[in-house]
Amino acid sequence: MDTSTQAPPIAGFHHLTAPVDDLDVAERFYVGLLGAVLVRRFDRATFLHMRPDRASEVDASNSPLHLAVKLGAPPELHLFLQRGRRKPVPPPHPHLAMQVAPEALGVFVARLRAAGVPLDGPRRLGPPGQASVYFADPFGNTLELVTLGYTGAVVEGPPEVGVLGW
Repeated sequence: MDTSTQAPPIAGFHHLTAPVDDLDVAERFYVGLLGAVLVRRFDRATFLHMRPDRASEVDASNSPLHLAVKLGAPPELHLFLQRGRRKPVPPPHPHLAMQVAPEALGVFVARLRAAGVPLDGPRRLGPPGQASVYFADPFGNTLELVTLGYTGAVVEGPPEVGVLGW
């Protein structure tokens, strides 16, 4: 590798992607349950209106159809429709970790439990006051809510992702 020239700076991440197999379910989960802001819904009608020249892609297994949502500050999360995908057993990695205020963690735990979402935590892997709750979306993507300054009870150690399946 030539180290004589330095790479130009990268400004940051623009977006992250995750696969889903139903845009309506994804919108209810991310926007309705987690409180994400819907930035854009690139569904069938929108795509065909904007890109009629690419109509053959709409029904492909690797679809261009997607939702773009914001969970706080950038980057956006783009949820792409992936047909025929088997829902995996939620793995510990990769996962998307979202930061919340310490007092919000319990509120999210109650919302997730009320919606029947299996979860693990709060647990601590980091310094005192750090707490994480792990769960999966309806498509098997592993998610984490993490906070600092948490004073509630926690379990020590890594997540038990085996309990996260729907």
